[in-house]
Amino acid sequence: MRLLNTESFKLHEFISDDSIPRYSILSHTWEAGQEVSYQEWEAYTSPRGDEEVEKKTGFVKIRRFCIEALCDGFQWVWVDTCCIDKKSSAELSEAINAMFRWYQNSAICYVHLADVSWSADMTAVQEQLSKSRWFTRGWTLQELIAPKTVRFYAGDWRFIETKATLRGFISSLTNIDPHILLGGDLETISVARRMSWASKRQTSRAEDLAYCLLGIFDVNLPLIYGEGLKAFRRLQEAIMLKTHDQSLFAWGRLARNFSEVITEDQAFGAQPLPWKPREERLPLLGLFAETPELFQWSKDISPVDHSFSHDLIRSHPPTLISGGVNLGVVIWKSLLTATYFDQPPICSPCNVEIAILVCRVGTSDNKLVGLALRPWGAGYYGRTPELVVINMAVSSMRFHKWVRPRHIMSERSEQLRNGDIVFRRCFTPFKGTVDERGRTKSGPAWRRRDHCGSWILRMADDVVGHEKFRSEYDTGLNQGVALTFQRLSKTMNPIGPLMVEISGFSMGTTVTAAGSSNPTYSYTMKAPCDRWALEVGNLPRIYIKVERKPIGNNGSEGAVDVVDLYMYPDGALAAKAKEIINI
Repeated sequence: MRLLNTESFKLHEFISDDSIPRYSILSHTWEAGQEVSYQEWEAYTSPRGDEEVEKKTGFVKIRRFCIEALCDGFQWVWVDTCCIDKKSSAELSEAINAMFRWYQNSAICYVHLADVSWSADMTAVQEQLSKSRWFTRGWTLQELIAPKTVRFYAGDWRFIETKATLRGFISSLTNIDPHILLGGDLETISVARRMSWASKRQTSRAEDLAYCLLGIFDVNLPLIYGEGLKAFRRLQEAIMLKTHDQSLFAWGRLARNFSEVITEDQAFGAQPLPWKPREERLPLLGLFAETPELFQWSKDISPVDHSFSHDLIRSHPPTLISGGVNLGVVIWKSLLTATYFDQPPICSPCNVEIAILVCRVGTSDNKLVGLALRPWGAGYYGRTPELVVINMAVSSMRFHKWVRPRHIMSERSEQLRNGDIVFRRCFTPFKGTVDERGRTKSGPAWRRRDHCGSWILRMADDVVGHEKFRSEYDTGLNQGVALTFQRLSKTMNPIGPLMVEISGFSMGTTVTAAGSSNPTYSYTMKAPCDRWALEVGNLPRIYIKVERKPIGNNGSEGAVDVVDLYMYPDGALAAKAKEIINI
């Protein structure tokens, strides 16, 4: 740690913490082009001197600080502008990681408020304080919290008040708990609430939104200037690995209910699904917030039932993997919602899970925080920027049964390609048992891709013939039904027609040849829209609708086939599906 002597104005470096003398420390806001760097201060105090330094307002500030500190009996002071060699990345990294401790260990912190004028009228002073730039900067948050004693000074260096005497006003202005302003333990405050203190503060560099919070969360990070907001993600990762407090994930707006619920009739197709432009939809995001600003609604969220939280993190420790986080979460229930493709425009039903964070809103243990998770493909889930208030108390017995592993990361959009088959709806009570696909040199002829509740069939590039995609369903009593989709032409401009084959079979055997007791039925779907109903024998009632939708302007980028498939035993649902397909 490098300190400045208040009498000689010389800088001196203290290697060991044990050798650091009693010192005071300065907190202030920087003025562009007017602060004095380490190199400039060294030049000024050298035998040759540098009178140009004296013209900077930053120099005047340091000199006045030294005078005040010397009058209070301090021989040594620390100033962030001239006591750190910022040209040394190693020294800068060490200083930023140690800065909270340096402020915490200081005897007094002098806060210089350049934009506040002294007045004997404390009401007038507080009005100025509420507008002061010092209360909006990221770095000054830790400089307010860490020191035991803080003294506020006006722009002309006249003393205003101390942090202790102003704690009520400061708490109302910043939402920082009064006992924290008096030196209370930060670990008694939830992660979400501590983040909310920084939600309306700014820094000159995006990375500093994370680095200015290191001490408040008692973590250390290597400094990587140039990574932008990735630094704030690294901060949250470090916090996650040291705490059981799930309020770290409780960022976003609070809502009474999930806002994008659809009805069963909309999902089934009896009523139209609502189309939403991209800018009006809730995006699927990763587990972590992009900036502290997203915690502005989280000041009243805190962890509840620490025993269950500890059990959860022991049994399902969070793991950073593949750009996301794999962890155990309490899955409460599923709701129906909609997912979208923009090109071509397709709206499809899907499920969203409400996961319970072991956190409460306010002081009631019966108001828990819910997180909306939606699958978007290959076992990945995205979260929405919306929190749901759940009226329920923690029940360890139930919650342990509801824990499921979820790999949460931001959605990677799926671009539909010419010739794709999109299953917009696939409703059946029967379990699909086997997918059999024709082969090419590079692998399966049709590749199945799951995305946001829909699944997509995509033809391999080296398909040479009329390759088929077949799914088998177990319909009970050792019987099954096979559905086969086949593009009748390799021609992709325009794409060939889609043929559907349906056949029954006994489980464990291959489909019998046509003309036997299990014949094959087939139908070639006509563009741009066609329907087929199969109502025969012991087979389930099967209703299929296929729409061809162009990609790009007037189909300049090709087309896709969109499938609605219903398969039910004869009954009310089959009748409803038939009505929907309009056959």
